[in-house]
This record gives sequence, C-alpha cells and structure tokens, in this order.
Amino acid sequence: MMSSSGHSGGESPADGADPRSMSETPCAMQPGVLPLLGRPYFTCILCKSHVHQPFQVVVPRSLAPFLPATTVPAKVTWHGRSWEMRFTGARQIQRLEAGWRGFALDNDLKLGDGCVFELLDGKAEGVVFRVQVLRADIPEEIRERAGGYTSSTPILID
Repeated sequence: MMSSSGHSGGESPADGADPRSMSETPCAMQPGVLPLLGRPYFTCILCKSHVHQPFQVVVPRSLAPFLPATTVPAKVTWHGRSWEMRFTGARQIQRLEAGWRGFALDNDLKLGDGCVFELLDGKAEGVVFRVQVLRADIPEEIRERAGGYTSSTPILID
C-alpha cells in the first residue's frame, strides 16, 4: 500500500459553498481534508525511512511521465506553508529528499501516518506537490515495535 496514482476531481459547488461543510462529501468526516483537484497524485503510509534517517519519500514510477527526469528544486505545501526540498528524478528511483526531513519534523509525522501528494507543477524548473497528512494515531508503545522500517516491510500491530 505504498503508493497509488490516479485522478479524481473535486468540483466546487456553483453557489460557492465550502465543499468541506457539505454532508455528502467524504471530506466532511475528516476536518481539514481537501478534495483532490483532479491532478496526478500518489499516496503513502509513512514508514521509518520517511520519519527517520534517510528522511526521503519515493515517488512512484506511475508519476514519471508528469515529472522531470533530472534533479530539480521541489516544494511541498500543507496548511498554507511550504517547504523547499530536492526532487531527484534522474535515478531509477525518483524521490523527494534534502528538505523532506524539515517537513517531517515540523509536522510531527509519525510511523503509520498517511500522506496524499497531489502534483501541482512538474516543470523542468521545479516540482510542486500539495500534501495532506492523515494521522494514524498509533500508540507509542506499539509504534516502537511495529516494524515498518522501509516501504516494503509492513507495519505489524498485534
């Protein structure tokens, strides 16, 4: 469940009402969750490599057609703030790094939290993702022994 990609739309109502307050939207159940904009996106469940050394996020190959095949500046935005980092697109495994650590620490990301990365811009000059964090709230005593050292090893909760 490391990643998935696809497109989804988040149409605003014609009357200008806030879609987060509408009872028929699934986002109404989770305050602060915004509808997707219909752009390429991926999701991930945070493992230890996301929230501890080496502090990086692998971007799935399914997004490669929308991203530069070089190393460029990157930015992620969440809750009106932005964090600068580096997108490495020239390697076999594309990733966000060199700055992801600041985002992870500033936002107190934990093992098991989920992130949705929606691509806002994938130009050769730089990459911009809108990120949404979905908290897992795994108790600390379970998190310590849950595994999840990499995206290919599962988080085990007994």
